[in-house]
Amino acid sequence: MIKIEKYNEYYEKYLTDLADHMDKPQEQSEPIHVGEKIKHMREIQGLSLEELAHKTGFDVEMLENVEQEKIIPPLGTMIRLSRALNTVMSSLFSDKEEQKHYSVLRVNDQKSAPLPTGRASYHSYIPLAADLKDRHMDPFIVKLNPEKAKDVVPSVHEGEELIYVIDGEVKITVEDKVEILGLGDALYLKSTTPHIVITNTDKPALILAVMYSE
Repeated sequence: MIKIEKYNEYYEKYLTDLADHMDKPQEQSEPIHVGEKIKHMREIQGLSLEELAHKTGFDVEMLENVEQEKIIPPLGTMIRLSRALNTVMSSLFSDKEEQKHYSVLRVNDQKSAPLPTGRASYHSYIPLAADLKDRHMDPFIVKLNPEKAKDVVPSVHEGEELIYVIDGEVKITVEDKVEILGLGDALYLKSTTPHIVITNTDKPALILAVMYSE
């Protein structure tokens, strides 16, 4: 059995390495080109940016920035875009979806997993099951950065989600209620309720986010 001191040392190193990796998506050798895939799917379906904007409720300028990979879209935005494009969100993260019944992403692979390209956002994320097709849950490790937290707008999308804090302190606003979560705390919500998830301090926070979509 691992001694608690060694376990804590290992866990802290894992979190540090993971946070550093998520700060530098542009340096990965094979980044995930989410914007490129969204543009390709839109064009295949014969949709203009204006038509996609109408279907999602997002403005054209924001969609252009997403397609040009100037910004990393929040996960709620990704869900709405994938629904408007008649696909599952997992298809935006991997070209290697297979017909299998399980997906494994080992701890060392998490720290080297490719990240979506885009300029620094208030969060970055690693998909944990991008190679599993036709699933209903989308699990992610998400890093909440403090720099742009004040600019975050409420997210609303179909489905449900579980948020579990693995490092730092997180502030979650659900409608007019505010919940402060620390290490090991969790919150489950209906995603159709307006919500904001940000770090509650001037330091980044790491969460496990699992999103369910019918």
